[in-house]
Amino acid sequence: MSRFSHKATTREEVQHEIDSLMRALDELKHNAARDSHKRLSALRSRAESLWHDNDWDEHYADISRRTREASRAARDCAKEHPLGTLALAAGAFAVIGYLITRR
Repeated sequence: MSRFSHKATTREEVQHEIDSLMRALDELKHNAARDSHKRLSALRSRAESLWHDNDWDEHYADISRRTREASRAARDCAKEHPLGTLALAAGAFAVIGYLITRR
């Protein structure tokens, strides 16, 4: 039986369910960020090695392909972690909304 499947009846149970969901979202966000960081680090390392290489013409196609791969990896990460992506987007909108309303 899933821990989210029962019907919460008290305020404490509702708060516990919310806390559990928030922890799960935080874990997803952390995993998505860690995976993205690893992929971007690998791409950065490759780009730096190409930057120091004088044969740009030979590597232009490789840079273009790797850029498309990075874009695809970011999109795949968002698809693999939709709740984490949603949580990050909601957090970003909340911060923007907070900053706008402070004026």
